[in-house]
Amino acid sequence: MSKSRLLLIHLLIAGVVGGSFYDIVTRQEHWPFSNYPMFARVHRSPVLSWFRLFGVTPDNREVPIVDHTYLWPLDQSRLPIGLRAVYQAEGNGPRLHDAVADALRRYEQRREAGLHKGPELRAMRLYSVDWDVVPYATNVDKPKSRTLLVDVPRENRQ
Repeated sequence: MSKSRLLLIHLLIAGVVGGSFYDIVTRQEHWPFSNYPMFARVHRSPVLSWFRLFGVTPDNREVPIVDHTYLWPLDQSRLPIGLRAVYQAEGNGPRLHDAVADALRRYEQRREAGLHKGPELRAMRLYSVDWDVVPYATNVDKPKSRTLLVDVPRENRQ
């Protein structure tokens, strides 16, 4: 094998090993190691990010709004997916606020009609919530972090 070919092979191997090592250290994948955006972020441990609505009671407790009767006609899968789509759309601020306000309005209408036994709410908040993925979801009530996206107070009734 010629020296130039041997040098080229060694440079290619060094490039792949060096690039892989760089991706591991920075926890970020780069092309050609990952040319798909969905795989462009590496986590040291698996993390689940999800949108979750929380109701705020008159005594300022936050209650997760996950029961299907609270969210009807949507459920705790479809509603966060829809809210994420609105959040990611351009000009999302007013639309996201309106979507959370509508969820609060529907919650209170159904509660007042006796269709669920949830607490009275004075506001509804949308958070982006992150959990470390652990066996049997033992940390479901203890998220790793949460970021407030929208806070919608209940409209005063006349």
